Amino acid sequence: MRLLLFKGLPGCGKSTLSRALGKHLRWPVIDKDDIKDILHEQIPASGGMAYDIMLNVARRQLLQGLCVICDSPLLYSITYERAQAIATETEASLVIVECICSDKDIWRQRIDARQSLLLSSHHQTDWASFRSYANESANHTTYPITHPHHIVDTCQTLPDCVTEIISWLDQLEIKPVFSL
Repeated sequence: MRLLLFKGLPGCGKSTLSRALGKHLRWPVIDKDDIKDILHEQIPASGGMAYDIMLNVARRQLLQGLCVICDSPLLYSITYERAQAIATETEASLVIVECICSDKDIWRQRIDARQSLLLSSHHQTDWASFRSYANESANHTTYPITHPHHIVDTCQTLPDCVTEIISWLDQLEIKPVFSL
């Protein structure tokens, strides 16, 4: 079994890529933002709770013998540590895919395009607020990752990103397991 965690700042392409990879591999994708979208309206400071729920659902999937993908910024080491404990408990292989967007103009377009999506208020929908968020988060995003960790630049096409991750998993001898 595999627990694949996505990592990266808002707008870098994590959700688009995690969904495409999940569809390709036929692995369930648990998106922290889907949980926070519901909780945030009732509990504004629900970020930590959304991570806890995401990881608990992932744990349940792993206990059922399914591979799982978790989509979140993975900014804090405590989330990574909790994922490590779950991987150990469930005897799953833990791997991290970190998304970056090397082209700031593309990244800005992605963030600004969110304004028309009617997203929950916790989402970054303009470049200025995103930059502020990124600056505030900078102290938390760098921590040691001891599990296989791959960085993918999402300025590539989506199929190229998926192919790159599949190739990386193959190199790790972590063969994609298809669930039916």
